[in-house]
Amino acid sequence: MDIAGTCAIVTGAASGLGEATARMLAEAGARVALVDLDAPALQGLAEATGGEAHGFDVGDAEAAERAVAAIEGRFGPVRVLVSCAGIAPAGKIVGRDGPMRLDAFERVVRVNLIGTFNLMRLAAASMAKAEPNADGERGVIVNTASVAAFDGQIGQTAYAASKGGVASLTLPAARELAQLGIRVVA
Repeated sequence: MDIAGTCAIVTGAASGLGEATARMLAEAGARVALVDLDAPALQGLAEATGGEAHGFDVGDAEAAERAVAAIEGRFGPVRVLVSCAGIAPAGKIVGRDGPMRLDAFERVVRVNLIGTFNLMRLAAASMAKAEPNADGERGVIVNTASVAAFDGQIGQTAYAASKGGVASLTLPAARELAQLGIRVVA
């Protein structure tokens, strides 16, 4: 897929893999929408890439819906989604202070798994409305999984579970969305 001139959303764009991905997509000519909870950190990247910053929690359905609608209004239908938003705080199931707090586990799953699905569903809906290119493609979704999904270490239960969910989510999503000309990979 030629991404020049297309709308691309990158989550977790304020740093690390997300930032590098956003820069690469912008260099390839995509119009990049940058998503991260840390909105101030996105401003410099938005200026450097000609992109647009959107600060919100990827697990928040209403915030994501508003942002994707605004992104479509500015850049047209989404053609690329790269989900890099993720957190990996370490924590043992039973540590020095007792059992892991359930809200700590929930937070990791909310960002890493639910956030990935939340943006996937919205980007896929945008892609499905777009005209296919000459090859019949409407878009591509890239989910960031991890080897921790299959080989998590001590203290990574939440992270491993969330990335296992991302890995398990990707194949059925790819099968479902293929009929619409949307590729899904992890």
